[in-house]
Amino acid sequence: MNLVDMSRIGRVGEFYTVELVDGAAGGLRRITRRGWTGQVLAFPRLAYRDVRARGELARPGVYVLVGPNGGSLAMPHRLYIGRSDALQTCMSTYQTAEKKDFWSHTFVLTSAEGHPLSTTITAVLEGELIALARSIGRAVVNTNQPHPLALDPQDAHFLDEYRKHALAIMLLQGATYFDEELSAHPVPVEAAEAVRPRHIYHLKTKANLTFASGYESPYGFTVREGSFARRAVADSMPRAARRIREQLLEEKVLVIEDDKRLRLTQAYTFTHPSPAASVMTGYSINGVDRWKDDSGCSLADVRRAEAQAATENL
Repeated sequence: MNLVDMSRIGRVGEFYTVELVDGAAGGLRRITRRGWTGQVLAFPRLAYRDVRARGELARPGVYVLVGPNGGSLAMPHRLYIGRSDALQTCMSTYQTAEKKDFWSHTFVLTSAEGHPLSTTITAVLEGELIALARSIGRAVVNTNQPHPLALDPQDAHFLDEYRKHALAIMLLQGATYFDEELSAHPVPVEAAEAVRPRHIYHLKTKANLTFASGYESPYGFTVREGSFARRAVADSMPRAARRIREQLLEEKVLVIEDDKRLRLTQAYTFTHPSPAASVMTGYSINGVDRWKDDSGCSLADVRRAEAQAATENL
């Protein structure tokens, strides 16, 4: 069974074919692109017994083992990133290895038959993925950082193209820990320009006890690093928002700034504008109405205006 997905990289449309090998969206998926010699396999751990005999795992490549990180909100994922010249031999040991028993699903980055990835390419790609996941800060990476290797110009060009497609495919398959838009750390100016949100919204309360800014992102509503939250909690604060705030405090994503305020130490993406607003104000609040842009228009106003404009342009 084949499906066609599309991911937009920069300003260029890219089309990928997602093959549901066993007919189930949650089973083995083989993702390819016309004209690209790379291949990505995505599958749950339960499917490994059926996957291990496939030809793709007899080739060189890089693998990403993914599992939960103990319910953490700030770093919800745990990763082990490795490489091998024979993926099947290497990955089979992780079925029983106690220290790597955390994983529940995996990505395998390899290539089409007759186009094997070189040892140098897989080693550099492994190191780049480890460094990227650590810089974004959405996952604990249980892998040592390899020593950097130099590539000749031809290999460097090949790796640039391979990396672009491999990351796009993993993002399509839900790998938010490789998404630079969710980075918890400052990014270079040129990168920030590339992912600049369409609207910045602000949330303020009396005496500026809450003074926060954020924007809609692909995974919900992102509140920016340095935003201030009201320290006091009202009885009306939703229980779910209270639990999120408590865990963010425990994980030092929110820290005590003074006797009346908390401060967000990194950008944090909430599933919806309302829990974002409740966590920052300490009480029940409709975030869609209360997050407002520089002109005073609420998020709800902006959505209505965009919907109307889209209708008029049909």
